[in-house]
Amino acid sequence: MSDTTTVDRLRTALDDVTYPADKGQLVDHASRNNADEDTVHALHSVPDGLYESFDEVLGVIAVDQDREA
Repeated sequence: MSDTTTVDRLRTALDDVTYPADKGQLVDHASRNNADEDTVHALHSVPDGLYESFDEVLGVIAVDQDREA
């Protein structure tokens, strides 16, 4: 298991999130959307707080640029 995800996996996991959303809501939403284990784990690793947009989440999550989607 990894603390990283890809942009595509994250986008799929959070596709229909209503922002603003806090960390717990993001994790729950990704789990309900059957996100892969690494993406859920990466979301658990983001700082607590209220996120206003996907781009804001993307700015704080560990993304593995070398990994395939």
